[in-house]
Amino acid sequence: MNTVAPDAELNTRIAEIKQRFAAEDHVLTIQRDDGLYRHLVIEKPKSPGTRCEVVTWPGALAITGYTGSHILRRDDDMIAFFRTCMSSGIAWDADPRFWAEKVQPHGADSGLVLSYAGDRVVAHIKEAAAEAEADYPGLVAEVEEKLLSRYSTADLDTEGGVKAALDTFEFEGFRFDYGGWEFTEYTYWFLYTCQVIAWTVAQYDAALVPTG
Repeated sequence: MNTVAPDAELNTRIAEIKQRFAAEDHVLTIQRDDGLYRHLVIEKPKSPGTRCEVVTWPGALAITGYTGSHILRRDDDMIAFFRTCMSSGIAWDADPRFWAEKVQPHGADSGLVLSYAGDRVVAHIKEAAAEAEADYPGLVAEVEEKLLSRYSTADLDTEGGVKAALDTFEFEGFRFDYGGWEFTEYTYWFLYTCQVIAWTVAQYDAALVPTG
């Protein structure tokens, strides 16, 4: 039985980030609003000096500051693009993969979006060994000694290292089949950046609504 659930894990992380973000005070200042050319500043008054900026121009949105830096490209008006995403139900917290594809220059493979998910990989290893133990008595102990022990020489700190270790591991005919495993996860700051963008679009739209 597969108990490693990356999607559920992602939803939990998203919920925690949204809760943290909601607990923080943010203020949006519109520095420039000239058609597709915008300069929006997001600050946390209780944390002086902590700010990020969203800049748009035709075909692109850039965000930089304490969240890290990303450039996303898709439509001429990226504010309208994100607005449509959220209103149509394809919100960032429902499918961050959709927004990750828009990151330049290489989408999710840009190096800023995904990171190695070491804890998840270890969970995969333990689960696979436990499931096969009945057919290969002693497998769990061998896996612990050769892969998971603090004295093991296996490199489980990188995707390349762990795949090399899994490829060379063999016990009484057992070999790991990791074809369906997910070795990466969205970085904390990418998920947080998505929240900032979503909040910024909502605040920008609210600022444009006439009062009185």
